Amino acid sequence: MTIAVIATLVSLFAVAWPGRAPKTSPKVGSPTTTPAVVSLTGVSLQDPEGKPVGLVEISPAVVLLVDGCSCEQLIRSTVDAVATAKNTVKVIVVAARPPTLPGGLREGVTVRSLADPNNSLRASVPELAGDRTTAAVLVNFHGKLVKAVRSVTTPNSFEAELSDL
Repeated sequence: MTIAVIATLVSLFAVAWPGRAPKTSPKVGSPTTTPAVVSLTGVSLQDPEGKPVGLVEISPAVVLLVDGCSCEQLIRSTVDAVATAKNTVKVIVVAARPPTLPGGLREGVTVRSLADPNNSLRASVPELAGDRTTAAVLVNFHGKLVKAVRSVTTPNSFEAELSDL
């Protein structure tokens, strides 16, 4: 027993002795990987009457998460950007309770107000988990995440991806 204790102490001193450079492995760059495809087909929101609305049912869409913000300018500019892209993308405005949409939005773009009381959409998007800022989530026709943008104030940060929806 004494020999084991002495051997252990000697090895500890040998490893931790000052002036000895620790052996380190060479730095290797992290391998490049393609980002995982995030499916949002299981995410369900609620309409103003409390009925569930599957995210895949309303796709393709730009979903604006606007908890604590009226975000009228963001909603208007997003509707204008979708109208300019000339596709069938919808604009979905989401908060804990269905938010009030600003009046006078451009015709020809479907705009809906839905609720996400459990923050299930934010929790499903890795880039937004734990984030509480205004965000945009772009969802393609198949319910797959195309892009998520935190702290969004204008559609400039996702306008290029509108054609991918």
